Amino acid sequence: MLSFALITEGITDQAVLEAILYGYYDEEPEVNSIQPARDATDESRQGNFANWEKVIEYCGSDIFREIFLFNDYVIIQIDTDICDHPNLNIPITEGGKDRPAAELIADMKAHIVSKICPAIYDEFGDKIIFAISMHSLECWLLPLHIKEKRSASRTKNCEEHLKNTLKKDGVRCEKDYRTYQALAKGYEKRKNIDLGRTRNESFDIFLTSLPIS
Repeated sequence: MLSFALITEGITDQAVLEAILYGYYDEEPEVNSIQPARDATDESRQGNFANWEKVIEYCGSDIFREIFLFNDYVIIQIDTDICDHPNLNIPITEGGKDRPAAELIADMKAHIVSKICPAIYDEFGDKIIFAISMHSLECWLLPLHIKEKRSASRTKNCEEHLKNTLKKDGVRCEKDYRTYQALAKGYEKRKNIDLGRTRNESFDIFLTSLPIS
């Protein structure tokens, strides 16, 4: 049984990744939430303390090494919608056009790697997996709830689009763990993962990077 540690922007992202991992592998893996840490009181809320800066901060800390004492792999999740923040300065567009997902993801990955202690990365680099969603992890959820290919493949304003879609079905979308756990549950079936990866390139890139059990 494989074990994965999650370093994510928030607990809702953890809920989505958990469902994907459970559906991707025949033998259910062990999934441990590291950043943000989650306890019983966190199950129903999305804390404001966890964001992309916390993700990068944790990766650059000395305790990052300790993850590998108890986990086979670590998954680092971050969205690309913050690439053009002054602290990152990664261009999202080029020549007035959106940059290809693979390029944007590669630049974000390189930035995070630059913050990791070189000795740690040299030793454990092959155990680090990047779940870099373009431009938000909600985009990975769209194929579960939208049948029309073009709408399910969008990469902008995905959270708003998801909420509007669910609202039409009488479903209220809250930014909390339990809601996202329910929204992502469809990915516990491999056939839905296989469909989802055809709709979103960043989702496919993440799945391709997962180890074989």
